[in-house]
Amino acid sequence: MLILFLIFIIILLAVLYYELRFATSKLSKNAFDDYNFFKTKFISRDVFVISPKNEVLDNEKQKNDIFKLNKSSKVILYLHGGSYIGELEKYHWNFFKDVIDESQSTIIVPDYPLAPEHTYAEVFKIMEPLYKEIIEKVNDKEFILMGDSAGAGLALALYQRNGKLDYRLPDKTILISPWLDVRMNNPKIDEIDDPVLNKALLKLSGKKYAGKNGMKSYLVNPVLGPTDRLKNIYILSGTRDILNPDAKEFALNNKGKINFIEYSEAIHNFVLMKHKAETLHAKEGYNKIIEIIMS
Repeated sequence: MLILFLIFIIILLAVLYYELRFATSKLSKNAFDDYNFFKTKFISRDVFVISPKNEVLDNEKQKNDIFKLNKSSKVILYLHGGSYIGELEKYHWNFFKDVIDESQSTIIVPDYPLAPEHTYAEVFKIMEPLYKEIIEKVNDKEFILMGDSAGAGLALALYQRNGKLDYRLPDKTILISPWLDVRMNNPKIDEIDDPVLNKALLKLSGKKYAGKNGMKSYLVNPVLGPTDRLKNIYILSGTRDILNPDAKEFALNNKGKINFIEYSEAIHNFVLMKHKAETLHAKEGYNKIIEIIMS
């Protein structure tokens, strides 16, 4: 019986790994012809820097300073979702282009390490110095931290960590359908009919991300983290998302620090599905994101 159970677990993890890693939509060569687009290395990982095409850049200088922020008055550090094991998807790239078009922001997107090969500890070895590098170059520009799903959980944990280090915190933090507790123990989760996410698969990937000793760390589960420095945080969440109960409970426990914006019957990551007409509240949620960025 134990052997059968272990085989079942391995199959589940393999399915999740394939769907989120190898079935990922790749970035086409001409996807950002209408934008300034740079890919470079930070430590050992790719970092993408995207800004409006109407900015005149010196390519050689840009290569030497990947965070050259040019004329954009707003800088967004975006952490993508994917259950901590999935790469950037096509809808992420489309979302970035839409946001840049409407806000004229510069967006910085790190390709952070992924489970099961890597744990949260290795992720923060990249993200802490990357964050520090960015805030040293932002100067008087507005700095926005944003992420979706697992990336939103990572964003909040990064916020909490940098609050403890007494670094500059984001002017605004936008969390889209955030995964704030990979333990998935909230009993309200089982009451939700989620057409996108699977609890068992999420718990498996969460364990891989946490590693042997990470489940008690707020860097894995930011619901456990310090809340004294939280401010100007916006959470957008739908009621047909199994990540909603933990996000909602965390927001209610931190009234005045978190703006919780809930959409009835909206699915996981609905905000990123603006181009899918059938996705309930997608345009409404996207417009709210733009309103927050521009306010």
